[in-house]
Amino acid sequence: MQIPTSSPIVHPLVSRVMLLFLWFILSDLVHFASDCQAQKKVSICFGSASSSLLPIALEQGYFRAEGVEMELRPFTSGKNALQAMLDGKCDLATTAQTPVVHHSMIRRDFLIVANLSLSDDFEKIVVRTDRGILKGADLKGRRIALPEFTTQHYLLDTFLAYNGLKNTDVQRVYLHHNEVIKAFQRGEVDAVVHREPETTHLVEEFAGKAKIMPSPGLCVAIYALVGKRDFVQGNSATIAKVLRALVWAEEFAKKEPSRAKAIAAKTYNADQAEIERIWSAHHFRVTLDQPLLFLLENMARWQIGLLPTAQRKPMPNYLDFLYLDALKSVKPEAVTIIH
Repeated sequence: MQIPTSSPIVHPLVSRVMLLFLWFILSDLVHFASDCQAQKKVSICFGSASSSLLPIALEQGYFRAEGVEMELRPFTSGKNALQAMLDGKCDLATTAQTPVVHHSMIRRDFLIVANLSLSDDFEKIVVRTDRGILKGADLKGRRIALPEFTTQHYLLDTFLAYNGLKNTDVQRVYLHHNEVIKAFQRGEVDAVVHREPETTHLVEEFAGKAKIMPSPGLCVAIYALVGKRDFVQGNSATIAKVLRALVWAEEFAKKEPSRAKAIAAKTYNADQAEIERIWSAHHFRVTLDQPLLFLLENMARWQIGLLPTAQRKPMPNYLDFLYLDALKSVKPEAVTIIH
C-alpha cells in the first residue's frame, strides 16, 4: 500500500521574502558583471613633473576607483609624449602648449580635455659665466642648445626680446632633450635652455662657472591632457572618469602636500630639494579656463611669426581643439572658457 505524500505548504510571506532575497543576489551579480565589463584600459604618455597629478591619482587608487585600468608611460618630454600619442602608442598624453600649437598648424585630429598644471618658472636658461656671460645682452653671438618647438624655444625668444636682442643675434643648436645638457657639459655651447631639476644640477656641477639667468614670468606654460579626437569623442564617459580621478588627485595634493610630493619624487626619481623647487614653480589644478585659450593663441602668434611671410597661415580657432563636456560633467566650475 502506497503511503500518500503531500507537497510542503509554504506561507505566501515566506515566498515573497525568498524571491526578494534571490532578486538581491541576482542584482548584485549583474552589477558585478557590469562593473567588470566597464573596467576600461587607458594609457597615458607623460613627460616632466608638471604631470604629477597622474602618478598621484594612480598611487592613491583614484583611477581604479573610477573603473579605469590606467597605464602611465614615461617620456623624456611632453613634446615626445604628444608625438607618441599621435603615433598611436597611447590613448592620451600630457604636454605643454608649445607642441600642441605646433601640431595644430598642420593637423586637427586631437583635442585638449583638461589643463593639469601651470608654471611660470620651470624652464630656465643656464649660461657659462666663465665665458663672460653675466647678463642677457652677453648672449649675443653665443651658441645656445635647446629642443626646437618647445616651451624652452619660446622662453629663449622671449628672453632675447626682453634683453633687446633679435633671434638672429644668437646661434641656435637644436637638439633632443637628452642631448641638450650633454652639449653644455662637453663645452660645445655657451648656454642651454632646459627645465628643473636638470638646470640646477648643471649649475652645481659647474661650481661657480655657470648660473641660471633670471626669467620668471617670461614664459607661462600650461600642461594639458590631450587625446586623439576620435578616442576622446568615442569614449566620453571614460574621459570623465579619468578627469574625476585627477580632480581627486588635485584635492589630495592640496590636503596632503607632503605625501603628494613624496609620490612625485618617487615617480621622477627626485630628491626632496628637487621636488620642492618643482612644486613651488607649479599650480596643480584641473581646469579649462580662459587663460588657456589666451596662452594657446599667444603661442600660435609666436610660431606663425617664425615662418617666412609666404608660408604663414591664419591662426587656428582653438575652441575647435577643446573638449569641454567631460570636465563640465565632473567639475563644472573649473570650465570658464567663453564659448
